[in-house]
Amino acid sequence: MSYLEKKSTYFEGENLLNEPDEAIVRVFVENEDDIPFWKDIFDKFNLRTKIHPASEISLARGKKEVLKQKNRVGKFLILCVDSDYDYLLQGHTDNSKTINESPYIFQTYTYSIENYKCYAESLHRVMVRATLQDKQELFDYVRFLKEYSVIIYDLFIYSLHYTKEKSDGFTIEDFSKTIKLLEQVDYSSQGQEALAKLKKAVKEKLAILDKIPDEQIKQFKAELHKLGVEPENTYLFMKGHTLYDNVVCMFLRPIFQFLRSAQSKRISELKQCETEAKEMEKQYRKLVTKDIELVLLRNNTDYYDCFLMKKILSDIEKYNQHCSI
Repeated sequence: MSYLEKKSTYFEGENLLNEPDEAIVRVFVENEDDIPFWKDIFDKFNLRTKIHPASEISLARGKKEVLKQKNRVGKFLILCVDSDYDYLLQGHTDNSKTINESPYIFQTYTYSIENYKCYAESLHRVMVRATLQDKQELFDYVRFLKEYSVIIYDLFIYSLHYTKEKSDGFTIEDFSKTIKLLEQVDYSSQGQEALAKLKKAVKEKLAILDKIPDEQIKQFKAELHKLGVEPENTYLFMKGHTLYDNVVCMFLRPIFQFLRSAQSKRISELKQCETEAKEMEKQYRKLVTKDIELVLLRNNTDYYDCFLMKKILSDIEKYNQHCSI
């Protein structure tokens, strides 16, 4: 019998063979990259979990594959998925209804895990880990992502509204393409030139879209406000890969490169002799990473104070109390 054929009741029977404190909960996630994220969360509740990628019998991956098991979930078999827009759609699609109502399906509440990895308040610490330098004054990560979010907010509302109404007039892909930063950010000016270009692109896109009545938009914004969507935090709800690849890394890379080069220059200026400088430079290069993106994606877990993460923790707490595992 494959995992796709096993229901929670099967695993419950399997757990009867174990000691009470050794019960194992099977967890299915979208792909291998998601396993550390969810494992870290479940470990905080001392839940013994065995986490699998979407399919154990094929290379099929993704949310669609995970949700094929929605009718098999229960106390000992749970699913974890990216929310995409499903949290915000609040039951307007079958997927949204299933994910928001099932106590055995957990979601990110952000668009995806990548949004947590790009959590603004964590980015300076990411840079410290990557470069071993604490230069917080160099760039205001929180301010930049707040300003970025405010700029894209109205277009995001349109994107989500079009999705809710199942209209092809403005897709998530169209939205994501418009809000990309096309060039590396000039951190010396706090990214103001990049934000100005973005503001212009967003304004032009809004001008050509079919206008949604003001009262309708106002009501929609009020509904989303109740779910936590604000102009200043819109980046948490946009497509995660776009945020990661085409926004956050567009300012992390140049800052990372500058700090590494600056440290090499500092070592050279402080050297007592050529041999000493080479040894210090060798040690620094050995200790720091060559890839800021890897630190961001694999090592950043400083997002637990994000209000959306608190919703995940609350959901698991309720599950834990109800199931008494």
